[in-house]
Amino acid sequence: MDGSTEKETRQRYITRDRIQTVFEASMPDLVMAQARTDGFIFGQEIDYISDATVDSLSFDEGVVEWKQSHPWGRVEIIFRFATGVLRIAMMGKSVEANAYAVDDEAAKGLLDLTRERIPPCEPDENVVKVEFWRHHPRGGPISQSREVFCPSWDEIQDNYADSTRRALERLFVSQIDSTVAGKLVLWHGEPGTGKTFALRSWGRACSDWMNINYIVDPEMFFGSNANYMLELLMRPPGEKLNLFVAEDTGELLARDAKRKKGQALSRLLNVCDGLIGQGLRILFLITTNEELGSLHPAVARPGRCFANIGFEAFDQKGATEWLQSHGIEEALVSSRSTIAELYSMLENTQIVAQKPKFVGFTS
Repeated sequence: MDGSTEKETRQRYITRDRIQTVFEASMPDLVMAQARTDGFIFGQEIDYISDATVDSLSFDEGVVEWKQSHPWGRVEIIFRFATGVLRIAMMGKSVEANAYAVDDEAAKGLLDLTRERIPPCEPDENVVKVEFWRHHPRGGPISQSREVFCPSWDEIQDNYADSTRRALERLFVSQIDSTVAGKLVLWHGEPGTGKTFALRSWGRACSDWMNINYIVDPEMFFGSNANYMLELLMRPPGEKLNLFVAEDTGELLARDAKRKKGQALSRLLNVCDGLIGQGLRILFLITTNEELGSLHPAVARPGRCFANIGFEAFDQKGATEWLQSHGIEEALVSSRSTIAELYSMLENTQIVAQKPKFVGFTS
């Protein structure tokens, strides 16, 4: 940045006709706005996984226009070239690059240069990239990418009761047409029945045509401020379908949700099969620990859900067979056991603090 302070650089990018003040705009937004003013209006973007580190990143052909290291490990750098600007964000092994140039060919050239200096690593079939979205205090969505270990379905399928396993297998092999009605997938069942592991396995099975977007704050996403939701959903469509995940959101789906949560339930339904979601390559997965009977009837009505799957606990026979398959021949199990409870018995790792028991009278 030629030795100038960030404040001086901000001032350089503020023009008289800008309504937005320096305090309302982020530094990278101002740099990119100036780039568009300079004629760099053709944009392309890529994201991939790399073993390279940000310390080894350099471009002799360009200069650093701006750089920021976030407390959570994400590093963003903007390089300016004669033909355009390149914005690179790195966190862990995740690399995101946005190029804006004088034409499409120049933008592509900047992205090719990025791959050369930050070479992609061989894909790991056990790892799936997940985008974690949250609401920014200034408004709108921001995200962090992270690699998540995802087991294959073959590794975990025995952890599900027969009815749940059959339904998940049908879902995992479904090629979902984004133009059909019913963009809602509903998973419901008591805690410990394996919903999160099933999500990770689904992401791995469909990674070639589906991206996972995790909504960290669903109460904000479906809340009164529609900007957060609309900005995220209206992003330019990519080649893959976007799966949006909202876990443990039973309060949004309850029978009295409209009275307690206002328009949150209505927004969810409009996004899934109403006017808002029409033409968008999106799918919503909502998970809840609530029983189906306690959910609002509008959620599970026929035709609304692409898939409505109940995660059942094992009955006594199924639990006994699961334990025997894992080397425990004799075990006393209850009439219903979740997979979490069975693993607890298998590993015997649960730590429980209990009050001491007293016998007789105590002073």
